[in-house]
Amino acid sequence: MTTNKGVNRTFLITFLIYVGGSFLWSLIGKRFVDSFYVDIAVSQLLVCVPPFVYLKISGTKTGELIPYKKIRISDALLAVVMTYLFYPLMLVMNLLTMFFVDNTSAELATMGQENLFLNILFVALLPAFVEEFVFRGVFYQTYRKSSMKAALVLSGLLFGCMHMNFNQFLYTFVFGMILVFMMEATGSIVTSMICHFLLNLNGVLLSGLNGSIRNASVSDAVQQSSNLASQPKILLAGLLVWGVIAVFTTAGGCAIWVHLARKNGRLELIQQKMNEAKRERIVTPTLVIGMVLAVAFMVVFEIF
Repeated sequence: MTTNKGVNRTFLITFLIYVGGSFLWSLIGKRFVDSFYVDIAVSQLLVCVPPFVYLKISGTKTGELIPYKKIRISDALLAVVMTYLFYPLMLVMNLLTMFFVDNTSAELATMGQENLFLNILFVALLPAFVEEFVFRGVFYQTYRKSSMKAALVLSGLLFGCMHMNFNQFLYTFVFGMILVFMMEATGSIVTSMICHFLLNLNGVLLSGLNGSIRNASVSDAVQQSSNLASQPKILLAGLLVWGVIAVFTTAGGCAIWVHLARKNGRLELIQQKMNEAKRERIVTPTLVIGMVLAVAFMVVFEIF
């Protein structure tokens, strides 16, 4: 079995276990433990266990697919600045989807205990570690061996698919690709974890201001900022305003990214890898089945 076939099967298994496990937990588990934080922990466990098992079965060392190394404080600060510069772009992506589908943050909001520490731990920090391990680690790094360009897009698509609804799909897809560039700029997954954590943290803090804590999603901050956009004219006005802002902030974020990649001696390497021809087939029937099932689930979610 090639590595791509292996991770593609892992994605299908992860999707099935996540959907099935979530259903069983809501049906049986919550009768015994009805806790917002346990729900998040269970969902993250369902996402990370199949990829972790795949690493063990395939004999792949974790270090081969998780590019961890310490980063400089200055690099971490640049990652923080870039996170907030790319934020308006995420908001624009969210507003675009709201012309066609409902704001799932409002529909799927889950009340949590008023404990800021636990909210930060379970809603902001835990997903940042788990989802970076899975999507920017296992999936992206495996696909990267065949083609960085294809790995960039495909890992973003899988990240979007696992959010299970069309409203979140578009901007988590874009956000997933941004996280890849963040990681590549320093060669460390720590950079993308910082960015991921900050976006989640925004959601926690904004939810706290509203007196509730939203679902454990990477894009909570984006969702919170668009709660007032309930009419087409308001949506269009918000899209135009934030679109203009996003043009300038995204350009600024890209400029800082180039500086960060060059500062770490990785800019030429990234350019070279992006231009390399694909070495091995990435898309397999198993992957197609997994993505079709994910889209079908999203369609059902929108209907019901």
